[in-house]
Amino acid sequence: MAALATREQAVAEQPQAGHGASRLFEPGGATLEDSILAVWEDLLAQGRAECPVCGGSMSPSADGGCPACGSGLS
Repeated sequence: MAALATREQAVAEQPQAGHGASRLFEPGGATLEDSILAVWEDLLAQGRAECPVCGGSMSPSADGGCPACGSGLS
């Protein structure tokens, strides 16, 4: 006995919008560049910013890094 697929079955088996596995890179979202530029802008405008790595508080200083995790912008 041979199997037969119909169009209705194929359409019913396709994931619906908003359902199923999420994508690694969603189109239209913020990029890494956007995030880093926002940190630089906050540092320049406010003198402090949230670290993009750990969420700690960064400030412009001689070492230019985050005291909590040691990451830095250069």
